[in-house]
Amino acid sequence: MNDLFISYAHIDDLPISEDQKGWISEFHRVLQNRLAQLMGEKPKIWRDQKLSGSDIFDNEIVDQFKNTKLMVSVLSPRYIKSEWCNKEIKEFYRNAELSSGVALAGKSRVLKVVKTPYDPQDVHPELKQVFGSVLGFNFYDFDNDSGKVVEYNEAFGKEARQNYFTRIYDLAYEICEILKKSDGKRSGLSETTLPKQGAKTVYLATTTADRNEDRENIARDLRERGHLILPDRQLPFDEETMKGLISQFMERADVAIHLLGSSYGMIPEAADKSIIESQIQISAQEASNNEMERLIWLPNQLKASEEKQKDFVDRLRVDPATYQRTDFVEGSFETFKGLVIDHFSQEPKDIAGEATMDSNNGLRTVYLMAPPNDEEKIEAIEDYLFDQGLEVVIPVFSGTESDVAEAHMENLRICDSVLIYFGSATRQWVNMKLNNMIKASGQGRKQPIREKAILIAPPESRHKDRFRSHLAEIIHIPDADLGPLDTFIKKIKTND
Repeated sequence: MNDLFISYAHIDDLPISEDQKGWISEFHRVLQNRLAQLMGEKPKIWRDQKLSGSDIFDNEIVDQFKNTKLMVSVLSPRYIKSEWCNKEIKEFYRNAELSSGVALAGKSRVLKVVKTPYDPQDVHPELKQVFGSVLGFNFYDFDNDSGKVVEYNEAFGKEARQNYFTRIYDLAYEICEILKKSDGKRSGLSETTLPKQGAKTVYLATTTADRNEDRENIARDLRERGHLILPDRQLPFDEETMKGLISQFMERADVAIHLLGSSYGMIPEAADKSIIESQIQISAQEASNNEMERLIWLPNQLKASEEKQKDFVDRLRVDPATYQRTDFVEGSFETFKGLVIDHFSQEPKDIAGEATMDSNNGLRTVYLMAPPNDEEKIEAIEDYLFDQGLEVVIPVFSGTESDVAEAHMENLRICDSVLIYFGSATRQWVNMKLNNMIKASGQGRKQPIREKAILIAPPESRHKDRFRSHLAEIIHIPDADLGPLDTFIKKIKTND
């Protein structure tokens, strides 16, 4: 019994230079070696090495299909147009349907390797049916500057070669998992694959092209730790079926991870939202209804390439649902990856629970926010709140950017209420702090912030006079009299 059959187009194995092996030959060699390392024994991989552009399709290949567990199809423009290659897939799939089924251990027996991008319109309708539910392994990337395709091949430099080995290891791991889980049994696609004992089921949302590498990076790490990654097949292109399948996957998931890129993403047929936005919305519902946890990453200084993406990101930032049971991270990929690893390597601390226990002694903690320029101006307010029996925490005004940000989020986690001082600050600064306050629910808080207020202080301006918010109470203090704070203080003390 063959473990694997490699289906390819003859032209894709032609070497770029005389001193190199063909791409398919090298792919075969590296995949076989990596599988042997993972499986502990040499895999049985078969491909038609006599294949030439003029060979006539015969029954020899069909006979091999009857004794083959998996097929890896190496897709390219030539492969898609090749009558021979189309027949190979159809015959393998037909034999699978007539014998032991089109899946092993709940996963498709056809794996899709994309060597070179192709026009989807060139794909035969029957192949669309086969590949429509199959996750692909792309062996290419796009150059950030020119937008041109860069295939994973040592001829294109060290980075392309490294990407090649990384991706082929991902493919080998997937093949190995299917073969191990099958254990000689065959099953339908409807069978549910379960994570290893003690591991979690993770919905790692599909991404736009500029985040594919980051997604694979996280998927690789989580798989190696034994976690089950969903979706385990390509999402459908029609909206209703797509949303239904996403919902099914998320009902099984313990955690959802979303990585946002510069583009809005593909919009399915008859839909008004991209697949990226639909996944975010469905995971928000699942987090609200079934307490699934979420991690969302937005890169630092993201430059949206489309107006739709800019609008989506702006809406996401201010939507309270974004922060429910969610870690919403705006920063580097390394920072986010570290958060993901921490999330899966230890039990989350109930920071809010600790804060609540500390508050049970009758004291309430107020976070008095202000920019560095107003540090001296808030001293009287800090004293006034303290004299009224409240604990007061203030920002860290010096130190590294990361130290200041970390202290800011820690204050938001431990406080009961928030008072934002609007003196020398800009309106944009105040709005940013309001957004930070909303985000706190996704940064470890389990309970909402009790009281929220914006203290508008001198100097006077038209923008301050007109400032209003649905997120916080507005308190005007035109002079040194801090009496207007008394109602706010009373609410904090009585809001049990």
